[in-house]
Amino acid sequence: MTRLISFGCSWTFGVGLSWEPDITYEEFKATKKQEDVANKYSFRSLLAKEFGLENINHAVGGSSNQRQFRVAEKFDFKKDDIVLWGITSTARNEIWVDTEGDYKKIFYSQAAKCDESDDFCKLMKMTVKHWHNHEEEVKRIFYRIKHYNDYFKCKGVKVLWYDTLNHHNYQQVPDNMLYGNEDHRDLLSRLCKINGYTNLRDRYHFSIGKSKTKKFVDCGRIDFISKNGIANPFSGHPTKAGHRQIADMMRPFIISVLQS
Repeated sequence: MTRLISFGCSWTFGVGLSWEPDITYEEFKATKKQEDVANKYSFRSLLAKEFGLENINHAVGGSSNQRQFRVAEKFDFKKDDIVLWGITSTARNEIWVDTEGDYKKIFYSQAAKCDESDDFCKLMKMTVKHWHNHEEEVKRIFYRIKHYNDYFKCKGVKVLWYDTLNHHNYQQVPDNMLYGNEDHRDLLSRLCKINGYTNLRDRYHFSIGKSKTKKFVDCGRIDFISKNGIANPFSGHPTKAGHRQIADMMRPFIISVLQS
């Protein structure tokens, strides 16, 4: 059976797919990362089932691009694999914590409000102030995509890249990037567009939650789809309906890859 290998963040994993209109916030918090639910209703699983593919998923909630490339380095890709790879926010990273024996996720959007008595918070604040640059991160992602495209070509692996939350201005858009040179190519913007939202020149989505006004504070696009049943109102992740729409977007690309 042909394998569909998926990399990405919470949108690719399927965080929040337990949401239903009558669920309470506490119930949602307890169930939002259920793997069995994500493996049934996420767009990656819908596409795998439709085309008779075996989905091997490496996407996790809160993943950084750095984590995805690190995990891919250790994975044994095989000829005829199909890879779905979602590029996420550049305002994330990971760091090895020796005392914990594992990598820890970093969300630079949390630096402004974290506890300054904590060494991890101090590191985030220093990084945001001195060492993080969005344009440089996009440049690094571009060269990594270029590297993996060359690698996958040698291995006989087919890969489809997509921007997940934000449109990134790569210095050259890869031929196998979903929606290529179109404006607002990312999944979030495309969900907004097909559901009637036109203000796509929106702020960068950093995954900041709701404010006291019950709006998603960093991005009008998330606020729109969370009020229209396409994303849940608690965390802003796509609902079952949202994942079906994303699967519809990706279907022609999967068909093209399978026929090539």
